[in-house]
Amino acid sequence: MAAVMSSRALAIDALPGAGARSTAAAGAAAPVSATRAGDTATRYPIVLVPGLTGTDKYSGTLDYFYGVKADLERGGAKVFVANISGFQREAGPKGRGEQLLAYVRSVMALTGAEKVNLIGHSQGGMSARYVAAVAPELVASVTTVGTPHRGSEVADYVTGLLKQDPTGWAAPIINSIMNIYGVFTSSNQNFNQNAGAAMQFLTTKGAADFNAKFPSAGLGTPGSCKSGAPVEVVKDAKGIDQRHLLYSWTGSAIRPFVWGNGTVTPWDASVKVLDPALWMNPATIALEATGALMIARGAGINDGVVSTCSSLYGDVISTSYKWNHSDEINQLMGVLGGNAEDPLAVYRAHANRLKMAGV
Repeated sequence: MAAVMSSRALAIDALPGAGARSTAAAGAAAPVSATRAGDTATRYPIVLVPGLTGTDKYSGTLDYFYGVKADLERGGAKVFVANISGFQREAGPKGRGEQLLAYVRSVMALTGAEKVNLIGHSQGGMSARYVAAVAPELVASVTTVGTPHRGSEVADYVTGLLKQDPTGWAAPIINSIMNIYGVFTSSNQNFNQNAGAAMQFLTTKGAADFNAKFPSAGLGTPGSCKSGAPVEVVKDAKGIDQRHLLYSWTGSAIRPFVWGNGTVTPWDASVKVLDPALWMNPATIALEATGALMIARGAGINDGVVSTCSSLYGDVISTSYKWNHSDEINQLMGVLGGNAEDPLAVYRAHANRLKMAGV
């Protein structure tokens, strides 16, 4: 394994802009500076996997991964965006994992590829892990972006609050509203929606249960705030070892600020004074609020939904991007905080990284 690690490090250090590449505790990588022919031409197709609320295109119009597919394709990549339930658990016949598995097989049938590279945002990273666990022969790499591998304190708070409702009406009403939202914002009016199950899955307990059932070498020891191995080997149904490269990155815009008197307040590192994102992108203020809630509940640095510790998986590209959970997918329509790095450049650099790694 040491030899493998050493050779991978050499290959990655040779990437354009990789000199500043970081681990979880260091700064963000300098991405490939521009799209050039062949830069993103990976051996296997890239499948982008949306997270909670996600579809390939909201209402068939707005890309979930805004501009990412087109940008990667300009550099030579074959890119597909999975269309799965916006609100659903991972496992089970109706789960997002099985939906993604079917989608991966359709991509392979269309392209003739033997494997795919999975890049999942938020819950989509768990969907990608599910496919890698149950059909390891179909996967070359798994990359998770802002994924709550250890769950989200926001989900803990919401589920706990709903349990306190003495009438018992709040949970089913809210779940029904979110399910309807999921149907009408999906690109194909997908009726397979279960917001209650999705929220339970994203709690710290739900994530722990998933990790126990679908373990991965990319995960560190629970509670350690450390990542796991950059490579995993999983036996397929025929007993053949299948090797997966594992990566992750996340935003960390919402950070605790300690005043001289010891008082801790959150601050958003992504925005500047009078930043247009504050009024042009509604997610900015919303995620500042949820990020503050997470800090109050002891989650530490986060993107408004997922803490940096929860996001750690495999080879950590960076946890220092000044993004909130929306910025990680270049939303809303590319309106980011004034201090935020260019997410398209980061996806582009990663496609080049996969190419150089031979996948």
